[in-house]
Amino acid sequence: MTDRSVSWVGTISDELQDRGPASFTIRRLQRQEHLFAHRSALFYTPTRNIPAQHVGSGPLDVTLPIATPDYTGLWEIRALGSPRFWVDLIQRHTGKLRWKPMFPARIIFRRYDYFTIRTDHLAIGMKGLVDALKVRTTGRRDRIYLYYFGAIVDDGPGFVERCYEQELVPSPKEAAVRIQVLPANATAQRAGGHRSAAQGPPS
Repeated sequence: MTDRSVSWVGTISDELQDRGPASFTIRRLQRQEHLFAHRSALFYTPTRNIPAQHVGSGPLDVTLPIATPDYTGLWEIRALGSPRFWVDLIQRHTGKLRWKPMFPARIIFRRYDYFTIRTDHLAIGMKGLVDALKVRTTGRRDRIYLYYFGAIVDDGPGFVERCYEQELVPSPKEAAVRIQVLPANATAQRAGGHRSAAQGPPS
């Protein structure tokens, strides 16, 4: 059986704790055992330094086992507005650390919940998820770049077209959000693309 116990001392996670925000070289990452387990140490490292086997490509279709919040949920449950939270979920469900960006891109968000919410709250509540899909941001006060999942270059005009949808499910425990990222001229499928191993509401 493959050893899946993760060491911390001497790893990139340990180095990040000592050095603060650090960008790791591809050579250093190639030497890191169980690199995926240390993905939280990579928010300051550009995708060009991530070993190729950890970078996905093509249309992205993933269903996450949590619904995005409404306006109140966004402000009261701060984790749901954090791009890093959504990056981690996407990484876990794709098995990839990063994705090659599509430009221009089309994103279809489909929110599954026991209740539907206001359309303006739907878009506001997905802000952290949208940011998580970008290549990078300058969200820190010191202007150090933060590198996210990278399926889109940016969320501004000319970079991406967004579509928001909602569907009801029989129980709150079936809440989820499906994200499809496609080249702008592609047609979304009801099912297909890179799906999560944990299949959500789509069937």
